[in-house]
Amino acid sequence: MSPSPPPLRKKSDYEDEDEANKRKRSGKRKPLPFSQVRTCRAQAAKVLSKLLRCAREKKNGASIKSLTLDAKRIDFPSATHAIVCETVKVLPLLRLLIKENEEMRKRVLFEDDDDDEKEEDEDEDDTPPAAKKQKKKTNEKILPESMAYVLLYELLLSPGKSITPPRQQQLVATGKEGEGAKSSAISLTEAEKVVTSKTEELRNQLKERLRKANAASALEFVERRLPERVRKIVNDDPMSRFARVNAMKVRDAGVLVKELKERGFAFEEEDAHLGGGEGGGGCRYISFSKDCDRKKLSGMKMVKNGELILQGKSSCMPAHCLLVNEEERLSDDMSAIFERICQSDVIDACAAPGNKTTHLAALLNDKKNKNGRGGGGKVFAFEKDHRRAQRLRDTIDLYGCSKKVIVAKKNFLEVDENDDKYRNVRSILLDPSCSGSGTVQNRGDALMEYALKDGYDDEDEEEDDAERNKRREEEENEEEQTRKKRVMSLQKFQVEVLSHAMRFPGVLRISYSTCSIYREENEDVVQKVMPLAKELGFELAKCLPKWPRRGFSEVLGEAEASKVVRVNPFEGDDCEGFFVAVFQRKKELCEKIIAAFEKEREEKKSKQKNKNKRELESGDVVVVVPVLNATGNAKKKKKNGGSKMPLFR
Repeated sequence: MSPSPPPLRKKSDYEDEDEANKRKRSGKRKPLPFSQVRTCRAQAAKVLSKLLRCAREKKNGASIKSLTLDAKRIDFPSATHAIVCETVKVLPLLRLLIKENEEMRKRVLFEDDDDDEKEEDEDEDDTPPAAKKQKKKTNEKILPESMAYVLLYELLLSPGKSITPPRQQQLVATGKEGEGAKSSAISLTEAEKVVTSKTEELRNQLKERLRKANAASALEFVERRLPERVRKIVNDDPMSRFARVNAMKVRDAGVLVKELKERGFAFEEEDAHLGGGEGGGGCRYISFSKDCDRKKLSGMKMVKNGELILQGKSSCMPAHCLLVNEEERLSDDMSAIFERICQSDVIDACAAPGNKTTHLAALLNDKKNKNGRGGGGKVFAFEKDHRRAQRLRDTIDLYGCSKKVIVAKKNFLEVDENDDKYRNVRSILLDPSCSGSGTVQNRGDALMEYALKDGYDDEDEEEDDAERNKRREEEENEEEQTRKKRVMSLQKFQVEVLSHAMRFPGVLRISYSTCSIYREENEDVVQKVMPLAKELGFELAKCLPKWPRRGFSEVLGEAEASKVVRVNPFEGDDCEGFFVAVFQRKKELCEKIIAAFEKEREEKKSKQKNKNKRELESGDVVVVVPVLNATGNAKKKKKNGGSKMPLFR
């Protein structure tokens, strides 16, 4: 019996194949299935909700990158990251569209409306239950604010300009939505139904807004109404992508560099300010061009397995300044001291999420010095928060540093500086909690905080220029007072923790850094600890001599300000805002401390040796002797059915 012929292919099958071939030739990926797109939107809304909450509470939370590119919590990191970033950029406009649409305003639950609703409930205690139930039903808010923003962006401004399944869109457009079509259609959620029911109305609102403002795009509309300090966040050139080769996993960096070149990436193998990364245990830096394919780079195997670490250039500075700083490391006076520092233990006082911790581990030198001492240094990493400590451990495991790093879930301020455990610590990296004002471009906090203001829409015709300027001035004064209060609270903690680090008796070198551009958290902190620093023999050491931007001389004086590093992306620096200052004990004091601790270690070693000898002579020590047969080293054979012979007696 001859086999039945294959079924004839439908015309739609050929069309689908043609579309797939077109995508393949153009280099475009196949779009995600609608169920996965919906997951991305839901997770993007959760991230946006966290960012909005931080903006309302006037505090900085995690960055957009850390919230969206976490593969453990986010199912589709790249797509979710893109949705959040694009939604944040036009958030002020989306909020205005919701506020002026009466039906949307009724159905969207704004997070700042919760308190108002509670007050209304308290006032209506005397209202009959039936009336209360009816009012609640008519005013039911089923669309959370963050989800409303995401859906509105997808509907009005995304490339697809739709939030319904593609197949369903096609059926509706062609008028073929019959019984069969309905059965194959994906049902919309209540939130999606609310937004789609107002599609035309919202699109007309958007067009009218842009027309009145004479703006060509939503981004232009938003940018015009933002203050200068916030405007750069919305429409700014991307920073160059920086990375370091993980010396804990990669023996030959040349192989990795060769693979990157073969994959078409353009980059500099030596940074103008950090160099190639030699020194200590060795660490190589790579600076990619601004137009590099970031998605392709992030998806490479070498990045996912921790061989190449995508770490900002600013973030690499503290560990580099602490353990590499070429000007001092290569000088005749300090080379021996630097060698000893790199062969000893180091503390990372505020360690999570772990990039700087693993950088320290890679820079420690395992080789012993010419006297046969040193080598095998450890990193003591402190983190008091349980979740952040777990994330720190995950980072350490991924980057292959678990043998070199000891994680302690503990507040650094509670650590006893005289504990014998830390007698071999010669350096401390201190990167405490700060305002994060230098990384605001990644977080988007400033943009959302501005979008939440009631007076964002400056097109109010009833308000004249004088009133508008007065309102703006009052808002700026209020913002400045809020900022000052929070920053001064942080400064108090920063001074306290830096002072504690200086009291470790064996420490020769400390790096203090923040991802802030505020003077109060940087130069002012250095100035406040200088009396204690001088008392304990510390002085400022010059960091990164090739870096052009230095500290504020009006605070520290010209000589001292030239020794610290200041990074400001808002003034043209091609990396995130940062500040680094390194405190170094004077050379004579370093030599005395090293000699004293060496003498102490030799005395302990000698005492232990004498103790062991006395115990052996007194007969208190039980000597374990291996049992051997008559032939010496040959293994004793076990007879069938016999019991095992004891290995030791």
